[in-house]
Parts: sequence; C-alpha cells; structure tokens
Amino acid sequence: MAIVQMEQITKHYRMGGQRYTALQHISLEVAQGEFVAIQGPSGSGKSTLMNIMGCLDTADSGTYMLEGKRVSALSDNQLADVRNKRIGFIFQNYNLIPSLTAYDNVELPLIYRGVSANTRKKAVLETLESVGLSGHMNHRPAELSGGQQQRVAIARALATNPSILLADEPTGALDSHTGKEIMALLAKLHAEGRTIILITHDQTVAACADRILYIRDGAIA
Repeated sequence: MAIVQMEQITKHYRMGGQRYTALQHISLEVAQGEFVAIQGPSGSGKSTLMNIMGCLDTADSGTYMLEGKRVSALSDNQLADVRNKRIGFIFQNYNLIPSLTAYDNVELPLIYRGVSANTRKKAVLETLESVGLSGHMNHRPAELSGGQQQRVAIARALATNPSILLADEPTGALDSHTGKEIMALLAKLHAEGRTIILITHDQTVAACADRILYIRDGAIA
C-alpha cells in the first residue's frame, strides 16, 4: 500500500522580485514499510520536498496523498494533527529543547497530543530504551554527545508511533563513526516495520536505504 503518493508536485519561490522553481513536476510513491532515500546536492530541492512531505509547506500545484488523504483538503488544525501524530521528524541539528531532560524532550509531543500521564511514561521509557538511552533519561542535551542527542531526537519521533519517520540529514552534524551508528539504528527500526524517508546529500548514507531517488534542479533525475 502506498503511504505517500505525489503527482506532478511543483513549487515556486519569489526572491528579490524574481521567480525561482524549487520543484518541478515531482511524482513518486513510497510504500508502507519502505526505506527510501532522497539524495541530491545542496540547492537541489530536497529540503523543499521534505517540507511538503512533512506538511510543513504546501505545493503550488500537483497532488499529495498521505495515507490515502489529499493533503491540500486538510484544514490547518488537521495538518497540525498529522504532523503531531502521523509523521515523526528527525532533524540534522536535533531540535531538542536545551532546558529539558531527554525524558522531557521525548514526552513533549505526547503532552501536546493529550496522552495520559501513565501512557506517556510507558511510551517514553520504551522509546528511550529502544535507542539505547535508558540510562541517560535525566540528562539535558548539553550533557549528551551529538550521537546521544540524535538518539533522543529519534526517540521523540518514535514516541507518537507515527506512520512515517522523516529524517532530514540525520548524520549531517555527526562524525563518520557516530553517523554509522545512527544509520544502523534507522536500519533496525526499518527492520521492525517502520516506514522511513531519508533526505541526504551523502551517497554513503543513502546507500543504507532500500531505494534511492535522485533529485537535481528540482526534478527527479
């Protein structure tokens, strides 16, 4: 079953009075349980594509179906609900809240979702254990290494049991050894049945996926 379906997605921007094409006629599908990498150089349009996939931005034209629902037909509240419940975001720079512990960072999206305290605690403990950080739950980001911070970010993405993990350059801020550990963790999650869409410029990172889509100048190459 296709969990992501895009048909003829186009996106333009205006900068300094000029019109730029960020994406041109993108069509792709991602099936449930797939691990797909979208690889391209800086400025290729891959971040714009990720923002549209993650319902953080909208296309100018074309159709985006997420789990069989037309995204353009959803209200702002429905889109916020999709981002909170259906998509788990993993960012290059972790996007953790510095003043919160690892436990609190993972718990936060569950609080926004209105999950009960007991259910939240179970989910947080399970996800932190699944990424190997059960012994670091009371540490704040500054007390953790880059790899540990990314593991917290992955646990936060997993906590809501999303349909898709959307990873934007998840190893970009890490050294090569730690990056390999993070990719091994993503491979483990995929083996457990997770659907993962990985955005990267790095061919070695992309090679960890089952399928690679190359994007250049806003088009699938």
